[in-house]
Amino acid sequence: MMSRSRVVTSTSAMSGAARLIGAARLIGAARLIGAARLIGAARLISAAGLFGTAGLFGIAAAVEPPAPPAAAATAPATFDLFTANEATAWNTTKPRGLEDFRTRELRDDGSAPTCHSAPDNEAENPAIKILEPALDKPLAAPIDINLQFVPTSSAPIRPDTFRVCYLGLVTMDITKRVTDRVAVTAQGIHVTGAKLPSGRHKLLLIVADEHGRLARNEADFYIQ
Repeated sequence: MMSRSRVVTSTSAMSGAARLIGAARLIGAARLIGAARLIGAARLISAAGLFGTAGLFGIAAAVEPPAPPAAAATAPATFDLFTANEATAWNTTKPRGLEDFRTRELRDDGSAPTCHSAPDNEAENPAIKILEPALDKPLAAPIDINLQFVPTSSAPIRPDTFRVCYLGLVTMDITKRVTDRVAVTAQGIHVTGAKLPSGRHKLLLIVADEHGRLARNEADFYIQ
């Protein structure tokens, strides 16, 4: 009888142990599953965060306005054709370096005229018309100067021969102050915003055609 009781007790103990082991295994498996789920969730959250960040950057890039184009460099609205000090010096004293402005007549080799070149009065010469400003009244600087070149019927104008000269006690070539700012064409030249000092000033305008014949015009500017 006692032996049978011991068998029952042993069997019960073994059954309990099996249950404990099974429960432990179930708990371990549940923990493993839970950990796996947590890791998976973390990975999903991390991936979602990355995709979300990338999406935000993509949206920002999509809606960000393009950078404005760099502003093109422009010439100042006005410029000094010559200054008051220059005009005074050219009308009172002999400047240094006068040899730079020596007379050099237009030759048959195609060289450009100088401020001292004179046209052949017996030839059919081109002409320079002053379209603006109107020189019959006082002017207020800055002024616009609009010139039209009138060629002869036999030869076009050479724009590279254009000269602007200040006529004082000495003659000074100021062409580069104009041609550095605007282009000369065979039709003429249009200069805007030229500043001249107060007083009376005489400018000499010269251009030649492809046969070397000169157009020459002297213009008196009275600036208030």
